[in-house]
Amino acid sequence: MTVALFCSGCTTAKVPEGPSGISTASTVRTWREAGMEITLDPFVEPQRTRQFFGINAAAEGIGIVFARISNSTPSQTFLIEKRNFQLVPAGASSAQQAATNSIERGIQGGQGIALVGLATSGGLLGGVLLGVGGNMISHSLQIQQNFIEKEMPDQTLAPGQIMEGFIYYRPVPRDGGWSRGASVRINLNETKSQKTLSITIPLSQ
Repeated sequence: MTVALFCSGCTTAKVPEGPSGISTASTVRTWREAGMEITLDPFVEPQRTRQFFGINAAAEGIGIVFARISNSTPSQTFLIEKRNFQLVPAGASSAQQAATNSIERGIQGGQGIALVGLATSGGLLGGVLLGVGGNMISHSLQIQQNFIEKEMPDQTLAPGQIMEGFIYYRPVPRDGGWSRGASVRINLNETKSQKTLSITIPLSQ
């Protein structure tokens, strides 16, 4: 299975920079209030995750959401952190803890999520790497690089600024239906007043 995963393509497409990272599919959800705009695009189709990351992410229990946040307020600055984008599975109430956890930011997060996708049952990645050619090793490194480089950063978002990137969740159901009935609970922290703006965006109709 792991060899087949490596052979799924010799190159991995880079995620387009800017708004082109968001599709026009019906999965896109946008929330606007008081000058803040958040758009979420769950990557649920196998062909999309293969194109952008080189693997069928859902089949490996990985949920991927592309997020774009725009601050059009006149004077408010917000602290945006991935840990405050909590995936709430279908059937969970707003008071319940989400059953899935967001991957920690930075290189550890990207590498960890890539290894989950590459090392299928039994932790076979190391043995397979010893027996494959340079092209396959290069492909695995490209997969890791995509997950690491395309993570949404944690940062402060001043008026007029836009930020975007991917947030990874695991474990999610491997049948590809992890976003149906699910939502993302988001806390935006305003840096001056220390007040928290809390919203919930459903990922499906």
